[in-house]
Amino acid sequence: MSSSMTSPESPEEKRCRIGAPPAAIPDDILFGEVLPRLPIKSLVRFRSVCRAWRNAVDGGAVARRRLALTQPAMLVIPREDWHNNLAERSDELNFYRLLLTDGGAPAAAELLVEKALPGSATVTHDVVPTHCDGLVAVATRAGEVFVCNPATRELVVLPPGTPSARDDACAWGALPAAIAYDASRGSYVVARYFYREFQEAKDANGNFVLLNYDIGHEVFTLGAGAAAGGWELTGDPPHPIAFARPTCTREAIYWCADYPDEQNALVRFDLRDRAFDVLPPPPGADNYSGEQKVTELAGKLYYSDYVPGSDTAVDVWVADEAGRRRRPEWKLRCRLDFEDGVLGGESVLPVADDGDELLVAVDYIKMYRYSDRCKSLNLVVDMAKELVYKREDGSLLYGDGEGRYYKHHVLPYVESLVSIRGRQ
Repeated sequence: MSSSMTSPESPEEKRCRIGAPPAAIPDDILFGEVLPRLPIKSLVRFRSVCRAWRNAVDGGAVARRRLALTQPAMLVIPREDWHNNLAERSDELNFYRLLLTDGGAPAAAELLVEKALPGSATVTHDVVPTHCDGLVAVATRAGEVFVCNPATRELVVLPPGTPSARDDACAWGALPAAIAYDASRGSYVVARYFYREFQEAKDANGNFVLLNYDIGHEVFTLGAGAAAGGWELTGDPPHPIAFARPTCTREAIYWCADYPDEQNALVRFDLRDRAFDVLPPPPGADNYSGEQKVTELAGKLYYSDYVPGSDTAVDVWVADEAGRRRRPEWKLRCRLDFEDGVLGGESVLPVADDGDELLVAVDYIKMYRYSDRCKSLNLVVDMAKELVYKREDGSLLYGDGEGRYYKHHVLPYVESLVSIRGRQ
């Protein structure tokens, strides 16, 4: 019998042999750095891990952090654009992610949400979409406003706002709505204008002349229990507003004024003060008509307008968000020289700017890339001819050659967890 004895194993030796239990990730790292970097689909699943994770995902902290970390993308909403049926309705409202490459590969449209409308709801072909932090507000020709988060597929139909005297009287298009984040109140809001009275006529030269108007403005606060509050009237805008898509920054919503004989300006609605101010556009710019001219990228205002006397050249101006106490200082970002016949007069809107290259959407059909280094302007994609919009069942939104009958609304977009209804 052997007289050798094995000494008892110490706790430290046992931990080394079987491996120490993994150290817990501190909550500030888990909720501030780990979870916000995960895909939306994973975060939706992880809500069921435990109450603490559900509260973190639903509480807004993870959503806000994820917004700060997420790189902007582009969203495209194709809508039928037969000029004689813009007020007709469809039960289909699809959202696609626009995928562009630098390697020569063709552009593609990735389906995010198909037929987002609830129940038997329908939407007019003619819409005006706006975006903020992953939420998309879609205003229709019939006056409705839909709000959707394409990443989570949440959709809310807002209650009707104040009827507008201009909805049926004017054939220009849908009355726009803007969606923005009101940091002073910690909530998302949708804003819209309406006309209590609107009268215009054509002069001897065939130009529209404004005879009389009475304009109002209201906001709807999104979030838990917000539906009970409904639309809240604000002060009236100081000027009539054009049928142009508005834009928002962290401080304000910007509308384009209509009828330049009265005031060629941007109408600024301050989110904190809920008050209006009038700001001048860039030198020589013209706000008139429903052309889409103003947008926001990375906290800066962008304004695009035809060079006076030209049908092919467009100036793109940029300004920092200035606040009510200081006027914005417009600087010329670049001049875009298009070939004859490219521009149709509807819009030339910047949708991405990395400082070296500017991406612009033209007339809801084509996208061009401007290079600062080469001073060149090149076609990136003809959406009407090249994009293929597939539904979930594999069928196509439209057949070959029918893309020219659609408007391809392109919006800067970030995938987010932001909830429309809020969490109870």
